Amino acid sequence: MKRTLIYVLFLSFVFGITGCIDKPQKESENTSISFVDIVAKSIKSVVHIKCKSWQGSGFIIDKNIICTARHVVEDVEDFEITFNDGRKVYATRAISDKEHDIGFIWVEEDMNDVVKIGSIKECKLGQNVFIVGSPYGDINFNSVSKGIISGLNRDWDESNPYTGERYGWGITFTSDSAAHPGNSGGAVFTLDGVVRGILVGGYSPVLNCSMPCNLFMSDIEYIKMMFIMDKYQKEVTPTYSENDYYNHVDDTEYY
Repeated sequence: MKRTLIYVLFLSFVFGITGCIDKPQKESENTSISFVDIVAKSIKSVVHIKCKSWQGSGFIIDKNIICTARHVVEDVEDFEITFNDGRKVYATRAISDKEHDIGFIWVEEDMNDVVKIGSIKECKLGQNVFIVGSPYGDINFNSVSKGIISGLNRDWDESNPYTGERYGWGITFTSDSAAHPGNSGGAVFTLDGVVRGILVGGYSPVLNCSMPCNLFMSDIEYIKMMFIMDKYQKEVTPTYSENDYYNHVDDTEYY
C-alpha cells in the first residue's frame, strides 16, 4: 500500500513537471504567432524610397502622404516609391520640418494601408518595439528587427554623429533594434502595431535614435494643406530696363 502510494505520488510529480514545462512553450508559440501577425499587418504600410544618390525608408500616414526622415528627401526632386507588394510609383514633391529631421512625400494616387500613429509618451523604458525598413537599400527590402526602447527624452543635437547641418535631434528616443544605413525614415512600432517614431540615425547598429511621432501627429491636415497649396504661385514683379522690356524671361517663382 505504501509502495503504491509512493509510486502514484512519483507519477504525479513527473507529470506535474511536464505540464509546467509544456505550458510556457505553448504560450511562447502563441506569442510568436501573434507577433508574426502584427508584423504581417504593419509591414504593408512601410515603403522603400529610392533617390538618385541614396535610398531610405518611409511609411504611409495618409492616403497621399508618406512620412520619412528629412535627410532622405533633402535636395531631391524625384523619388521611386516601392510598396510592400512590389508595386512602384514615382513622386516629385516633398516638404520637411524646419526644426526636426522629419520629411513628407506627396503621392498623387491614393494609397491604402495607412498606419496608426501613437505617442511615445504612452510608452515606457524597456518596452518592446520593432522597426521595419530597408537596410543597405532594396537588397534588404522591408526587413524587420526587434528590440526595446533603451532611452527616452534623449538630446542628440549636441552630439550629432553626422557632420554639417544639425537635424534637430534634441527630442529623440533610442532603441536597440538593429538598424543600418537605409533604415532612415523607417517606422518604429510598438507590439500593438502603432508607429511611435521615425528612425533617423544612430551611433551603432543597436544604438539608434528616432524622432517621436508626437511632433507631427496633430499636423497631418496642415501638412496636406501645404501640399495642396503648392498649386498656387507667387508673382514677382520684374525689374527691367526699357530696352529689355519686350525681351525678358519669365521670373515667376514657384513654391
